[in-house]
Amino acid sequence: MIRKLINYTHLATKIRAMLGNMLSEEDFDNMTHMNTVQEIAEYLKQHTYYKEHFKGLDSDDIHRGSMEIILYRAMITDALKITKHLKGWDKAFYRYVYRKQEVEDLKKMLRALQIGKSLKEINRETLFISRYSKIDFNVSLEAENAKELVETLKNTKYYAILQPLLRDDDSIELFAAEMGLDMYYYSRMYHQIRKHMTGKDQAVMLRDYGLDVDFRNMLWIYRAKKFYHLPKERVFTYLIPGGYKLKKQQLVELAESIDGDDVMARLKKGPYGSIIDFDSGHWGNGFYTYASFIYRSNIRQKSNTIAPMVDYIFLKEIEIVNLTTIIEGVRYKIDPNEVERFVSKQHI
Repeated sequence: MIRKLINYTHLATKIRAMLGNMLSEEDFDNMTHMNTVQEIAEYLKQHTYYKEHFKGLDSDDIHRGSMEIILYRAMITDALKITKHLKGWDKAFYRYVYRKQEVEDLKKMLRALQIGKSLKEINRETLFISRYSKIDFNVSLEAENAKELVETLKNTKYYAILQPLLRDDDSIELFAAEMGLDMYYYSRMYHQIRKHMTGKDQAVMLRDYGLDVDFRNMLWIYRAKKFYHLPKERVFTYLIPGGYKLKKQQLVELAESIDGDDVMARLKKGPYGSIIDFDSGHWGNGFYTYASFIYRSNIRQKSNTIAPMVDYIFLKEIEIVNLTTIIEGVRYKIDPNEVERFVSKQHI
């Protein structure tokens, strides 16, 4: 136990140094006022810690798609740097945290097939490739329809989730597939935390996990009532367990809402009413600002737990969301002041 605490403290020191290199509010402001995606690429290359990932690349040839590749590759690179210092269950759990990208890749592939796009058009470098993954992307990317893609997943847990959702025309019930994949990932995460963690590690991870779950459940219930007009029984089917602030009774009341407006009214009175501007149309801003504060506090104050290792990756994900928002804003010539409204603060 003492050796584990020493390792945690040592790693936390490294992570605080990595945290200090992350983008500042000034960086975000500078990029928001740029004119092209290429200018943003050049700024990241010349003035930020992303420079090593842009090494050898001509900024003039970089477009939005290649930027996405570079940013997510940078996140995985950092995750792997941390992984090599972990052992046993800590290493297994940490791998599971950043394997969320694997689930996102599957959803990306299913969406592409649903609109008739060939998977061969997907750049393999945009996918999460890991020696720990049981998915052989070389095989999966050869699939010409959803049925063929699902067949390539027979040796994975995803097969049992997706196979029953296939249709007679070899397509898939996309909405149910995406919700099923998310439910699987988060339920497994919750199970792992409950089963294998104790004490401070479990407490801090349940809060971090619970924050993300609350956000996803709120969005799901609102969309289910606003756009799909689903009954409460169907809404409950896709609720993710293990929330932080939203308790079971509050979820029941939200699911029983008459419509989207009713959900919104209840959310404003709930535990996130003072944290998220639900009228803004972009809830991520307030939520990610709040979550960033929690994650940074954990890294500073909970160095004797697994929190710094996990929360650093969570912060990287939020940083990439901010960068993607800015890139899209610049690409479509949106007023910088408007873009800034959708960029969460990470340094409060």
